[in-house]
Amino acid sequence: MRKSLLLALACVCEFSLADGLPNLGGDAAQGGLTTAQEREIGEGAMREIRRSGDLAEDPEIVAYLNRLGARLVDAAGVVDTRYTFFPVKDKTVNAFAIPGGYIGVHTGLIVIAQHESELASVLAHEVAHVSQHHIARLIDGTRISPLVSLASLGAAILAAHAGSGDAAAAALTVGTGYNIQKQLDFTYAFEQEADRIGMQTLSNAKFDPAAMAGFFERLQKHNRLEESNAPEFLRTHPVTFKRIADAQARVADQPYRQTPDSADFLFVREKARGLQMKPSDAVEFYRKTLAEKRY
Repeated sequence: MRKSLLLALACVCEFSLADGLPNLGGDAAQGGLTTAQEREIGEGAMREIRRSGDLAEDPEIVAYLNRLGARLVDAAGVVDTRYTFFPVKDKTVNAFAIPGGYIGVHTGLIVIAQHESELASVLAHEVAHVSQHHIARLIDGTRISPLVSLASLGAAILAAHAGSGDAAAAALTVGTGYNIQKQLDFTYAFEQEADRIGMQTLSNAKFDPAAMAGFFERLQKHNRLEESNAPEFLRTHPVTFKRIADAQARVADQPYRQTPDSADFLFVREKARGLQMKPSDAVEFYRKTLAEKRY
């Protein structure tokens, strides 16, 4: 998938410098994106994902993610966007939102989630990114060149999730001369907003709202232990101690809510784990798990 996305990014560079390329985005470069334009960006990104061959088209995982996602969307009170949740066969711990209501979830994220509320917390965070039109507002704020088509922006946004946050800056500022530091500040503000709205969505959906802070903190500890192998989620969604502290403060006065994991979550997590492993490795993993009585 990474190779395909980097190729997509190269295409964006070529598109942005091409002479006479029609402005498919209409007024997107000047006055914000319409719902139809956001959907077009998302559809462009989805075409790249399908071409990459990394879309995990397992019907049970797809169905589960969309059931869980629909529960969160209802709890968020979103009525103006049709959401599509899809799994990506990738061991890295990551999830990403694309304009138009598309939310991708790496199988690595599903596998590492210790509880369903942790997985739900990430999805709620991504739903907030979409419902608050963060990427559309970022594009509008950067004054993207009118020579960049909406389809190209979809590829650029997808490329941003193939590597570090710097890739996002490069993909969205091709030919614009935009100040990268300002873009990163923009992103941090959006992450804070997605945390706040996502935690409220979790609570409304009857999940444990403390799961978001707990999951972020666990990833941060993992990052400190393995600095050269930081989870992809930390690179595309910079998690700071302040964000974790803010999230903990929001639930400090709320009563503890124990939310049992659904059987669907437990089965889907193991199925996602199996998709990432060779059959021989899977047999050895489960043989060892049973021997150690880790169910």
